[in-house]
Amino acid sequence: MNMKVLLLFAAFSVVMLTCFSAGCVEQPASQADVLDAAISSLNGTLAATADEARSAAKVYAAAPTPENGSQALAILYQRTTLTHDLLIADEHSIVRAVYPNNIQSALGEDLSSYPPNKDIFTGTDVYVSEYMVLENGMEAYLLSVPIHISGEYAGYISLSFDPYRLFGAEEQKVLEQGYNLWVMQTDGIQVFDADVSEAGVNLLTDPAYASVREMAQLVAANPSGTTKYVYMADVGLDMVEKTAVWDTFTFGGREWRVVLTKSVPVES
Repeated sequence: MNMKVLLLFAAFSVVMLTCFSAGCVEQPASQADVLDAAISSLNGTLAATADEARSAAKVYAAAPTPENGSQALAILYQRTTLTHDLLIADEHSIVRAVYPNNIQSALGEDLSSYPPNKDIFTGTDVYVSEYMVLENGMEAYLLSVPIHISGEYAGYISLSFDPYRLFGAEEQKVLEQGYNLWVMQTDGIQVFDADVSEAGVNLLTDPAYASVREMAQLVAANPSGTTKYVYMADVGLDMVEKTAVWDTFTFGGREWRVVLTKSVPVES
């Protein structure tokens, strides 16, 4: 190799080193960074949904009639991406307006045996329910915000959302970076997984998931962390080792453990 080539090689190396140091060559995001971005995006989505619900509450409060309530809910339905069903309940938790019309049968129902209520909204302006099965069979959460008229509590707006609409959008983003995402409550209920058949299973108690129980216990017991575990591949019968990084996403009094995994085949 002659001196000119050596000098060119040295100059190129200096340029590349400088470029890496200056950040002009984009570095792949770490697993932890991708997880942080996903949780930030999730928070933004629910915060925006709650803001739209508060706006609808103000529209209804200006003229608290069933007709205006239905109109406020219709606008809210159009302006949010998560919503399935919506309702307005008064200060006694009696349903006064609903949207869409296929849940008209809920009008007049007394929901006082279910949260939220005035006491809950004393300490917060947004409430997310437990994971539940709705009357239509859908597994969902309810996001609710209070209604105030002349400064007094006058009920709430509640909307149901499917966790697959919420977490599914983030799953698509992390897949593009080579990761998978699943979400578990602290009680062990898995509310999101790429394999829809696994939604709703309790990873802490279901015998079919005994192989990952130790990992699930670790995730449930710790707000954040990193671990490795072996699991059957989502496609096929091969075993894979997964590196999992998780953190806690909190909104409206509800907590989720958001888990980001990277898989590598286990050598036989």
